[in-house]
Parts: sequence; structure tokens; C-alpha cells
Amino acid sequence: MFDYPIFEMPFIGHRLLFAFDAILHVFISHGAAVGGSIILVLSQWLAIKNNDKKLDDLSYKILFTFFIMATAIGALTGIGIWIHINIINPAAIGALLRVFFWKWFIEWIVFNIEMIFLLWWFLTWKQYPLGTPGKKINFNLGLTYAVASWFTMAIITAILGFMMTPGNWLKSYFPAEPDYMAALFNPSWFPSLGFRTFWSIAWAAAMAMVLTWLFTKKDMELRQKAMRLYGGVLLACIPLFVIFGAWYYDQFPQAAKDLFWMGAITRRMAANPEYATYLMVALSGMVLAGAVALYTKPKNAPLFLGITMLIGSMGLIGEFERVREFVRKPYIIYDYMYANGVRVADVPYLNKDGYLKHAAFVPPEYRVVTEENKLIVGKYLYQMQCRYCHTINGVNPIKARVKGMDEAAIYYRIGSLNSAATPFMPPFTGTDAERHALAAFLATLEKNDNHFPGEEAAKVTTSNEVTK
Repeated sequence: MFDYPIFEMPFIGHRLLFAFDAILHVFISHGAAVGGSIILVLSQWLAIKNNDKKLDDLSYKILFTFFIMATAIGALTGIGIWIHINIINPAAIGALLRVFFWKWFIEWIVFNIEMIFLLWWFLTWKQYPLGTPGKKINFNLGLTYAVASWFTMAIITAILGFMMTPGNWLKSYFPAEPDYMAALFNPSWFPSLGFRTFWSIAWAAAMAMVLTWLFTKKDMELRQKAMRLYGGVLLACIPLFVIFGAWYYDQFPQAAKDLFWMGAITRRMAANPEYATYLMVALSGMVLAGAVALYTKPKNAPLFLGITMLIGSMGLIGEFERVREFVRKPYIIYDYMYANGVRVADVPYLNKDGYLKHAAFVPPEYRVVTEENKLIVGKYLYQMQCRYCHTINGVNPIKARVKGMDEAAIYYRIGSLNSAATPFMPPFTGTDAERHALAAFLATLEKNDNHFPGEEAAKVTTSNEVTK
């Protein structure tokens, strides 16, 4: 059942590292690839239609920037996501691969097509001047790239939507007869796809406006033309992604909606949910102020307004991704698998039979709790059930959560993790003896500064240890 090695990241923690990588990848994959391809295809089409060499040259310069972002940063962060998710929660990615294997395979094929056409489009742009038949061929390459990049996002969005709203898949006879189409067409797919599509175009337009300001310092007429083009696209997208965002929010389970404002800020400020509103209004104001200023007065608007607009749009999508991850808790796949990789249906069985009994990478001598091995067993339980969200002394430290509590108090708290006070935490899974072992280990953290008797001698296994 838990046949995966343990990989612990002591200070920064798994979820924060993954968040940095994933959000950066969203900026590139959505903004530079999907949105960027759409606005540059539009820009190139207008240049061809009007035989506008200056707009064509500007479009190429913007494409060069997006090309570097997509092929360098985008590729690295995409690989990073796969590495991180396999380390953090292999059970979850395994479940998603089983459900969406062929969809993911198709996405991989389309992604390769997308990269081929991006390279082809970029490398042949200058070979076909305006007014030649080859320019239309080059435009078709860009159009194919735009369609392929959007299609990859559509498939990935279906999988992300499934994690929040699995739909009728959970009502099927899994694993014997899972309803894969119900999983694909889950309730939040279309609204989330619309939201991401129009945000992607808006962010790419904002980025193009900033780049236009930088590339047109000596040509105010070109700046005005391009700013009006990209600014008009951005302003047109705003009401559309607001509409799709509201539709997407409406698909959330009620328990997820209840966590929405807490997810938008932090738990420490949960008593002041209005702070989340202030943050959203401030970020939205940054986008609108910059977009309107650059659109209405493109020749005179300062660069800092463009930077402000870009930061505001990045802040909004960063907040969206943070909220989307947080409100799904205590699950990684809603109603099916908890954030720590335990399937909901397995909890009663594991509570009776024992959690560690099924942990293949834990040495056999630590799969049954004894008085002698209790602390080491407790550390294994921490690593397998708590490290997904907590570190010991770093980000979101569990040491701070148990500060001032004795073993009895910690034992009681472990039994009420998934409560009204902390509905975002998965319940502890395991026998009463395992619960006592985890409490005993956590109680040692404060007084022994994360060292406990026998730890060095036991040499608790890490990810490179495999049970023989």
C-alpha cells in the first residue's frame, strides 16, 4: 500500500518548494506559451493584413522573449513538477496516472507537437518577409502552435479540475469499473479552463505591453499602436475571466468554499477575512490602473505602471493557485485521497490493522510498536503522515504546533486533527499504539531539540533504504 521511499526536506518543506516551482511554471506555460501564442498570432495576422513591417518586427522581438521563457524556464519547471510530485505524493500521482493515462499520453504527444511548431515558427519568421507567400505559411505555423499549446492546457486543466471535483467517478465501481469519462468531464473542467484561458491571454498581453514599452523607445507611433492592441485584448479578457472564475468557484464543494478566504491569506490572519478582500482588490487595482494608463496614454505612461500591472496579474494568479491548493484540503483528490496519500476508503482498515504494517520502506522491526522502538516508530509516522505539510523546525514547523504540550495533550490533539478547528488537516490514520508512538516522538522535539535517545544508534532509514 505505502510502497514508496521516504524523502524528507527538512527546512523549506515539500509544499513550499513545490508551490514556487508550480506557480512559476503556470506563469510560463499559461502566459508565455498559451496566452503568448494567441496574442502574437493576432499581432502577426494584423501585420500581414496591413503590411505593417514595424508591427511584424515588434511581434518577433516579443516572440523571442516568450520563446526563451517557454523553452528554458518552462521546460525546467515542468520537469521539476514531475520530480517534486513523485517525491511529495507518489500515491496521488499514481492515482492520477491510472485514471488519466491515455489523456496524459495524448497531452505528451501534443506538447511535443507544440514545441516543434514553436521552434519552426520562431526560426523561420525572418526567412519570410511581409508580402511573400511564405509569410502566410509562417503564420500557419504560429496558429498551429497556439492551438496545440491551448490543447495541452485543456487536458491538464481537466486533471486539475478532477482533483477538486471528481464528479461521478467516485460513484463508480473503482477500481474494477472506474468511469474515466466522468473523471475527464468533471464539473469544474470547463469553468476552470475558461478562467485559465482568459487569464493566460491577459497576462501575455500585460507582458507584451511592458516589452513594447522597452522595445519602442524611439518610435512613439508604434508604441501607441501596439499598446492599444495589447491593452484592448487585456481589458476585453478581464470580464471574461471574472465570469468564468465565478462559475468555477460555484463548482467548489461547500467545505472548500468555507476555506476560501483562509486560503487567500494565512491561517494566522483567519480572524480577519477582510484582509483577503483587501488583497484581491489591491492586486486587481494594480492591473486595472496599469492597463488603463498604458492604453489611454501609451506615449506618456511611465514604465512602472506596466511593471505594476504585471505584478498585479501575477499576484492574482499566484493567489488563485494558492487558494486552489488550500481549499482542496484535507484531500489531494477530493473525497478520495487525503493530502498525505491515504485513501479515504482505507482509513477504517488501517485504523484496525495498523498503518506501518503496510509501509514497505520501513524496516520490519519498526512496523509494530514496542516500548523500546516507540520513538523511532513515531518518527516514521511523522515522516509518512505529517511531512507533506510540515517540517520539524523550518517552514510550517510541527515543533511550534506542539510547543508547551505534553505527550498526553499531543495524543489527544492527534485524535482530533480533522475537526471544526482544523478542517483542512487529514485525520491521523493508524492504531491507538501508533498514535501513542507519534505523540511520544512529537513530545521529544522541544525538550531534546529534535534528538531523542537511541536515534543515532537506530539510524532511521531515509529514501535510499529499501526493505529486503
